[in-house]
Amino acid sequence: MDSAGLSPAAQDDMRPRMRFAQAKFRPQALPITLVTRSALQNRLTAGASRRLTIVTGTAGTGKSVLLSSWAAARAPGRTAWLSCDPADADPRRFWTGLIEAFQPVAPGFGADGAGLLRGPALRSADIAASIARDARELPAGSAIVVDDFHYATVTAELADLAQCWPARTAQLVLSSRFDPPLPLHRLRMTGELCELRDRDLVLSLDESRDLLANLGVRVSPAELALLHQCTEGWAAALQMAALSLRSARDPALAARSLDIHSHPIAESFISEVLDQQPPEVARFMLDTSALEELTAHACAAVTGRQDAAVLLHSIDAASLFLVALDEERTTFRYQPLVRQALRAQRHASFPA
Repeated sequence: MDSAGLSPAAQDDMRPRMRFAQAKFRPQALPITLVTRSALQNRLTAGASRRLTIVTGTAGTGKSVLLSSWAAARAPGRTAWLSCDPADADPRRFWTGLIEAFQPVAPGFGADGAGLLRGPALRSADIAASIARDARELPAGSAIVVDDFHYATVTAELADLAQCWPARTAQLVLSSRFDPPLPLHRLRMTGELCELRDRDLVLSLDESRDLLANLGVRVSPAELALLHQCTEGWAAALQMAALSLRSARDPALAARSLDIHSHPIAESFISEVLDQQPPEVARFMLDTSALEELTAHACAAVTGRQDAAVLLHSIDAASLFLVALDEERTTFRYQPLVRQALRAQRHASFPA
């Protein structure tokens, strides 16, 4: 039968129901190598009085692990969780998943919003307003964590949701590889934003030592300092380094001569980050890896691109392993291991 002849209610019934893997609504299992980060967990908890909490950082900085450990330490049944993936670029799927994420905390949450989602036209603004109204009835002390929010495309509607979110009832937490395009400056100026960034997520020297020990690697203080300097506290880099050190006949020597070129982190970086970028951004990163310091002028010189300043800004905004060397954010360098990985990949892709 042609659906055009059906009533709106009948057409709603014909709309296929979305199915999700239940893992989408659960924090990730905590690794046995977990390093407890009490100070960061306390900062997240303090964000309960703010309208929005964001955790932004590059791949491998431990965002999801931190939030999962924080959720595990909270009161049972008070934390909703949504793990986004590329399919959540579909706004209908994102809102459906968000409503579903609340069900363990408040069964029946979002019934009106779910009804709107079954309509023929997607009314994201109305759905966001409906979710915000329902959030006022959540149990006190509730929280919703939206992990990997960079996959979603509902930024305008989510800005409306954040603006009317009942902060004193429930905490709204977004985790992303880069800043969500929301009015963060306004929220920051009014004291309504809690934020953790790359600089907060890096491991301290003691945390680096604890992580290596949990991974079965023990090094001298001098070797620890060298590894920490080389990785700059980047958790993924330390984990990959530990794989090499554990299999080395002389871990101390391996620590002193750690080489990214044959290291698994190079493959991880290439697959997780570089291959996901537009071709012009990936080539720009490869070409500029020759530079010790990156400025718009220097990048234009080595790439020949007139839009070097724009690309450099976009890479900085996307948190792609750049370290700002000045407050104006005009001069940068790559994280050392990432620079090595980029240079090795450039040599392999474009041999002289």
